[in-house]
Amino acid sequence: MKIETVKAPITESEKKLLDIISKSADRIATFAHLGQREFTIEDVLDELDCDYYDIKRLIRDSAAEILKEKPDISAVVVSDLDLPCQPDITVTIKEEQEMTADEDIGGLSF
Repeated sequence: MKIETVKAPITESEKKLLDIISKSADRIATFAHLGQREFTIEDVLDELDCDYYDIKRLIRDSAAEILKEKPDISAVVVSDLDLPCQPDITVTIKEEQEMTADEDIGGLSF
């Protein structure tokens, strides 16, 4: 069974994430031409005035924006607290959309 994915229009958070990825690649390429051969993403992000938490926030916000557009989702709450063992996203599905453990959800079988 082939699963087809329908992509929603790109979110603002995804645009920012793609921009950071592009700038990171450009920066790595520039330094590679200057003789540097090894890079850590942390260092590259730091040079772009960005860090892991900025990236995590963009991924979280992108996922939340996409979830909010799904017709079977009634609520999406994003937490900015960033505490250990605390959810980043809380989702409520529409009651009539609840699925059983035998149904396929987003490419995953339960």
